[in-house]
Amino acid sequence: MKVFNDTIRLQTTQKSEDINITAMVEAIILESDIYEGTVTIFTGHTTASIHLNNADPELAKDLHDFLNEAIPNKPTYRHNKGDYGRNAHAHFKSLLIGNSVTIPINRGRITLGQWQALYFSEFDGPRNRLISVKIMGVPARHT
Repeated sequence: MKVFNDTIRLQTTQKSEDINITAMVEAIILESDIYEGTVTIFTGHTTASIHLNNADPELAKDLHDFLNEAIPNKPTYRHNKGDYGRNAHAHFKSLLIGNSVTIPINRGRITLGQWQALYFSEFDGPRNRLISVKIMGVPARHT
């Protein structure tokens, strides 16, 4: 069993946006030389998320429209009145969507569905963001 760690650094440019990070994760898997295993993609940010979705950019916009309707930034949220910021809605969106995904690696490739892509969602940008990538499995030379 081999373990490989790496980090993706992003600079988001909008208040809310989705960034397709599939190719970045695929490059890390290739570098890891892990042939069979799993990859976990995680962000420790509480106003951002990691998730799988259809690779249609218009769907990403629909997701943010849906979240904005479902979770408006109410001035009555206690967090918005305190010393921590005015972004309670961004924290709620992150809780709803999640902070990590784990995906199988088969024959050195990430195993996604036909239309799936891996996304980083920003809910309180623009910001500098970090994404942790941990890959565990069997290297190619051991298969």
